[in-house]
Amino acid sequence: MDLSLPNKILHSYWGYEDFRDPQKEIILSILEGTDTIALLPTGAGKSICYQVPALMKQGTCIVISPLLALIKDQAFQLKRRLIPAEYISSEQTPDQQIGIFNKLKNNELKLLYVSPERLLSKAFLKIIKDIEISFLAVDEAHCISEWGNDFRPSYQQIKDFREYIGMEIPCMALTATATEKVLSEIIKKLELKRVQVFKKSYERENLSLHILKSDDKLGQIERILTRYKGSGIIYCRTRSETKNLSQILKNKGLDVDFFHAGLSTQEKVRKQNEWTLSDTKVLISTNAFGMGIDKENVRLIIHLSPPYSLENYYQEVGRAGRDGHLSHAFLFWNESEFSDISSSLTQSISSRAEYEKIIRYLYSVYGIAPNESPENIFDFDLHSFQQKTKINLNKIITVLEYLNNCSIIQWKYEPSDSLIQMNFPIERLDTNFFGKDSEIIEKIARKITGVFSYQVKFNEKKLAESLLIPHSYLHKILVKYHQSGDITYIDGNKQKMQFLVPRNDKAVLGEYWNKFSQIQENKLLKYKELEFFIQNKKYCRMRLILGYFGEKSHHNCEKCDICLGKIKKASPLGELQLFIRKKPRSREEIYAEFHTFSFEEIHEYLQELISEEKIKLLNFNTYSG
Repeated sequence: MDLSLPNKILHSYWGYEDFRDPQKEIILSILEGTDTIALLPTGAGKSICYQVPALMKQGTCIVISPLLALIKDQAFQLKRRLIPAEYISSEQTPDQQIGIFNKLKNNELKLLYVSPERLLSKAFLKIIKDIEISFLAVDEAHCISEWGNDFRPSYQQIKDFREYIGMEIPCMALTATATEKVLSEIIKKLELKRVQVFKKSYERENLSLHILKSDDKLGQIERILTRYKGSGIIYCRTRSETKNLSQILKNKGLDVDFFHAGLSTQEKVRKQNEWTLSDTKVLISTNAFGMGIDKENVRLIIHLSPPYSLENYYQEVGRAGRDGHLSHAFLFWNESEFSDISSSLTQSISSRAEYEKIIRYLYSVYGIAPNESPENIFDFDLHSFQQKTKINLNKIITVLEYLNNCSIIQWKYEPSDSLIQMNFPIERLDTNFFGKDSEIIEKIARKITGVFSYQVKFNEKKLAESLLIPHSYLHKILVKYHQSGDITYIDGNKQKMQFLVPRNDKAVLGEYWNKFSQIQENKLLKYKELEFFIQNKKYCRMRLILGYFGEKSHHNCEKCDICLGKIKKASPLGELQLFIRKKPRSREEIYAEFHTFSFEEIHEYLQELISEEKIKLLNFNTYSG
């Protein structure tokens, strides 16, 4: 093997001169046909580890990933580099999927991204049967373990898929967050043989971690953004928080924007591009943002509230400082918030009786008998479901999301594209069969390809705009002819429910309940571990994180709030007084000048100088000598 070839490919497609440790060793391992595990922290370049060997080996690398947004972004980025890559998803039309499958058959693809739910579908297995597969890459491999963060039951189908394509085809598993227990689960459930494990230290020497108890989060954030210049991300829990916080900080003249999963694709792309190209913009986002981003100069990560686990926290703060330069992460919390989050988690956990009631009512409301598997896509009213079952809404959502992740149902709360199919003979378009609506029906049929053959996805608002009619009028026509049976119309703005497998009460109420119960217990346990990490006032933050991931460390980071608190610093009173005497200074200017001290420490020094009448407060925010 030419050991210089990986470097040549890296330089040719990515422009880098050399690999980071231990990327090349991982690449050589899979090239030798060895089952391989890559445990690399966020920002260490996991995707390169399978993308480079995919270009070197004969055939197509099948990449399994849990998030459609990440799949789409990865495929898009590879295409930009002129690397033949595609993805398969339920969002695509049958024609689009056929086009991708033809490329696959013709050996035109080096990488194909799929979700774990698609692996055992009959259509996919039929296509993949005669394809030359170079190797399997399992991204976010921790999802296979009940003990892991973001457990996805569908990941446990990967073993069956490996048996179908042949266990001799090597497999690479990649993750940024895996404890020793999760690592052993990955090896066992993927049936990895003679596996080579490559683990890079989780320690990030350039990250300064700060946990701040605060009842004035907005004031703190404003001061942090004033003190620490550069690009950053502020993580919020809800979409409304991202928008509201963005507006408040914009009004104060700060360079911020907001981002969440509910934005249109165009808005997401625009906002992400603006942030990526900027050295100063801070993006205020839900955790929908960050996976797979390729931005090295993120200087700042702020959590407005605690996330749900230490894995989530470290993955998100790991998006800062990928260029190796000093970067800061701040997490805010207070006692009442801990109580609220813990209560919310507890209230979302169903008892066995509640779980069974939700399952049985779900089948009965659509009249689905045992072993029956309806092909219909049903409208689903979540609030009506809650009123009938009298079960807490959060519990219902948690159970439905679990069934969706298990590929028992397909349920999505978010609005999506609508579906349409024409049920009448195409010749009818040449007549005036639909009266005054004939012209609109004809235009719809002409604009949406394949509408006479199968259900086609379309965006209602865009279609209405292209037809030069109000959206409400188009919707009325679609409903009218759906009711008459001339078309099949499924409103994308309504929640949908589709049953993917035959009803099997024994499995869903037995085996699946046991897994569900374990997942809920793990959520509570992980949150308790995060609580300990946040409330800790004794141990170095980085050492605690390393210990959590099974890595021993014999030194403190000297950069986190705990370490800095133990370092005895010389009093800045003299310098502080001199700085203010030169000219009146705002609180933000003082914080920025004396940034090695905490806000609380500076406040105490200012109060001391005022009490000794060495400085005075001109107004609520300005001091003078």
